[in-house]
Amino acid sequence: MKLTSGRALLVTVSGLAVAGAALFWSAIRGPVEEAGPHAGPPPVQAPDTGFRTVEGTTRSLADYRERVVILNIWGTWCPPCIREIPHLVEVQRVIEPRGGTVIGLAVDSGSSQEVLSFWADRLELDPAYPLWLGTNRQARSLFEAFGLPNTLIIDGDGMIRERFLGLVTRETLLERVEPYLE
Repeated sequence: MKLTSGRALLVTVSGLAVAGAALFWSAIRGPVEEAGPHAGPPPVQAPDTGFRTVEGTTRSLADYRERVVILNIWGTWCPPCIREIPHLVEVQRVIEPRGGTVIGLAVDSGSSQEVLSFWADRLELDPAYPLWLGTNRQARSLFEAFGLPNTLIIDGDGMIRERFLGLVTRETLLERVEPYLE
């Protein structure tokens, strides 16, 4: 049977949809694999846009100048993000005394209370580092974060030095942030 151009297009689109669904399923159910650094353009200045915190104040990366920041862009609905949080809690414990901090930017994850409840109920943890609220749109436009989790290492001058797409372990983050700490 010969396919018409309309049927050929339908078959192609259907095949791509099935392949995409399989990739998505393997991403959320597959083994935990660590992300690698994202090769990208030279370091750029991190934006100073203000974000609402879970405490109800507004903070920006400019408030953290002269400190090394690991900005983790995550969502309560993102399975790899959830698996990554215990690693970030450990990283915060190690880098805070050395002039660094982790900041969690929760995107499209609800209200402050919903994010705090997520930490208490799902993670059974108290937040160990600052939590900010934002949107996927902000993450994409401000930080070029096209996928979650997305983690940036920002030096004390506010320059984005490294980017990671996907889950990053404690060991890798500590190794990669070391050169920027005091």
